[in-house]
Amino acid sequence: MTVENKNPEYETYLPVWKKTRDAVRGSVAVKDKRQDYLPVPDSESNDDSVGSQSMRYRQYLKRALFTNFTGRTKNALVGAAFRKMPVLELPTGLDYLLGDATGDGLGLVQMAKDELSNLLETGRTFFLVDYPQSEDGLSAEDVTMLDLRASIVPYTAEQVINWRTEAVGGRKLLTLCVISEPYKHGGDEFSHDTEIQYRVLRLNEDGYSQQIYRDGVPYSEEVYPKRADGSTWDVIPGMFVGSKNNDATVDDAPLSDIADVNIAHYRNSADYEESCFLTGQPTLFITHSLSMEQWLDYNPAGIKLGSRAGHVLGETGSATLVQADPNNLVLEAMRAKENAMIAIGARIVTDRGGNETAEGARIRFASENSVLGDIVHNLSQAIQQCLVWCGEFMGVGEVSEFDINREFYDKSVDPQLLMSMITLLDRQIISDQDIFDRLKAGGIIDADRNLEDIKQELGELAPLG
Repeated sequence: MTVENKNPEYETYLPVWKKTRDAVRGSVAVKDKRQDYLPVPDSESNDDSVGSQSMRYRQYLKRALFTNFTGRTKNALVGAAFRKMPVLELPTGLDYLLGDATGDGLGLVQMAKDELSNLLETGRTFFLVDYPQSEDGLSAEDVTMLDLRASIVPYTAEQVINWRTEAVGGRKLLTLCVISEPYKHGGDEFSHDTEIQYRVLRLNEDGYSQQIYRDGVPYSEEVYPKRADGSTWDVIPGMFVGSKNNDATVDDAPLSDIADVNIAHYRNSADYEESCFLTGQPTLFITHSLSMEQWLDYNPAGIKLGSRAGHVLGETGSATLVQADPNNLVLEAMRAKENAMIAIGARIVTDRGGNETAEGARIRFASENSVLGDIVHNLSQAIQQCLVWCGEFMGVGEVSEFDINREFYDKSVDPQLLMSMITLLDRQIISDQDIFDRLKAGGIIDADRNLEDIKQELGELAPLG
């Protein structure tokens, strides 16, 4: 086998990832795939490639309408998760991650947003904590003097082509990970020529190593990165993030079901639009007893539709304006698919009208986003772990914190509820911390404030009178 060999799970899920990403990108991406998503309705040839190039298919494709329910759902879910800023605390030695977490200028919060999008589309992403290499390792003083920084490098599900896990010392660890990544090849400063190289991450008895492959053969020597204290890593400082679990198993893509129905809706749209084009215009049919010469003699200008012109039809002539009935079958199919998408998750981007109660909306919204809650939890845990690894490289032992918001809807404070809580406080049934947490969740108290600071401020106020 070669370095390009792919994990069987990768081969199984890759078409699903491609389809979902196309649906999220919208009409241009979907239509660009032509017959992949919109088959030729009636090929003019037994050769599908010829049929797809026919005038009819080009018009059929052009008239089709792709309404991007999938992309709108994804944007709404990301917006719900980042409705509030994540809880974020970084020690001095890692505060640079706020402005550049990935090594190419992308800040920590924006990276989290991007990776939440990836997780919704594919159910999978990979984080690697990477840093400058040194054969002898780097001390904390070296890192500071040379201004070297650890970074969190995200890789998409499509880029991690192969992996293996093994039980090591009672722990199930990632022991092999092969990452496909582009690199600039040849050309001048204006060219965009790239080729693919493979970054191989290994864990063996000597520790964690990296090696680059190009054209199927090693391009670089095997390098063993070191921690800030000079020790070799006993784990690969990278991890998978999933929609269900943060392990190597491939999880389902959360938006895949919506994408399937969205593309089926697109096919119905193509049939409906073609039907409207072919039969949508009223057509005049005339029967008459005249010969063709008589008809042309009596009606030299032909037939004009409208009340200001008269026409000779002969003694037994008649005229009928025929219009096709609406194609309700296709319309019903489209509406059924729209309802299906709403049931799956697109409801959050549609107008529910004014009849739903506020509490009903909250319950509905919370239940629909249970999957989002799992993903946000997994993503927060993964970034938290990556911050620990960054600290090990940078020689920073202080604890970091990163937690993405899980209150996806506005928990407004009900005045009646607040008064009830104050009554319970007076009876010493609940604590002032409980009331503080409720006011904070409702947005009445700023998220960056704590109870002790507020008590201190109140204690410093001079009494009135």
